[in-house]
Amino acid sequence: MKNNSMNTPQNPFDDPVEAPLARLQPSVAADGLRDATLGRVQRELRASHWDRRLGRIAASLLVVGIGMNVATINKRPALPTGGQLAARPTTEAIAELAVTMAEVTDIETANIFARHLAALGGFPLGSDQADAIAREIDRRLSPAVARGKEG
Repeated sequence: MKNNSMNTPQNPFDDPVEAPLARLQPSVAADGLRDATLGRVQRELRASHWDRRLGRIAASLLVVGIGMNVATINKRPALPTGGQLAARPTTEAIAELAVTMAEVTDIETANIFARHLAALGGFPLGSDQADAIAREIDRRLSPAVARGKEG
């Protein structure tokens, strides 16, 4: 067994670092310094307590928000088997939209819009359907609106 007495001094004052420190006289702190320091430390501890509490609240709100998003996504209905979100437009629906478009713009734009909408729906407009839509536009569009758009 190794002797540790050579590494450790028996008297703490034999240590070259401890000897000068032992000769120093501790200075006395000014009056009220201890109370001021302890008061500041106490305020810091209270502030860090509130920081931790606010951090927990923020983390909780984040978890609740993520949970609400997941619930909303899982609640969304599945797409129909064809992958379509809406039914195909009917000729009546295209005619209604063409009339509205003619009221806002002009008759030619409404006819172009009706043809494009029918093509997007998966069926091109035949000449008889296009004529029916044009007649519906003429019938429903007031003469004052039609005159204002032409002139």
